[in-house]
Amino acid sequence: MKKLLLVPALISGAFIAATPASAATIIGGLGFESARTVQPTEKKEKQQVEAILQAVNVEFLGLNWSNTTAAKINRNGDMTVARNWAYGFWNDNFGVSVDLIKGDWLGAGPNIAAVGLAYKDCWDKFCLRVNPTLAAIDMKGADGQVFKDNGAQLNIKADYQFNDTFSATFHPQYASWNDDELGQTLKLEFNLTANLTDDKRHKLMLVNEHFLVNNASTDHRTRYIGENSPFGGYVVGTESTLKLRYFYVF
Repeated sequence: MKKLLLVPALISGAFIAATPASAATIIGGLGFESARTVQPTEKKEKQQVEAILQAVNVEFLGLNWSNTTAAKINRNGDMTVARNWAYGFWNDNFGVSVDLIKGDWLGAGPNIAAVGLAYKDCWDKFCLRVNPTLAAIDMKGADGQVFKDNGAQLNIKADYQFNDTFSATFHPQYASWNDDELGQTLKLEFNLTANLTDDKRHKLMLVNEHFLVNNASTDHRTRYIGENSPFGGYVVGTESTLKLRYFYVF
């Protein structure tokens, strides 16, 4: 995974280049994240910014893809994580997923690669996507040693469109790793999206995330993100985040 840095850019470039501009929809976003963290003597807020680029309705290798590339930068100007995840569907309901995360930019953290199947469907204003995956992880510790493991993930995304302006999403993401050192993790994401204009090109999203981690770094108690946790780009000790994102549809 040492060259994982190059993969997101190559995938994004290939997807965009493979599709005529009239067919694909390109979405760009900027976000601000405030993380509530648990420190040894107090609780503190830590901030980061994020950049997001998404290509939707991309025809590539016989599949219809939705590809997202994202990165986070902390208050010191250092990148903390880069991620590229994509869903490619061969019909209206069934497809595959590819997810690549590089989280060791600051010298320690996880690099994760996951592939899986995906199912999606909509019923009136409600849409559901279910995505089980198999994953491999290289966890680089603060001492420079690399710990390797494998596991399985389950991602569920439920969307509800209230009207032309507002929609809501619930997005739980569960992972179970073979080794007890990484254990089990669960991220619960809630967001509310508002279209700011009639043409729906300008969007504002409010995101709230909560984390449950149970592994050796948390003394096998279900609690916040601990040291050597398989979450890339989050400050150690994070128990929840609040994000504000702005998107523009090109």
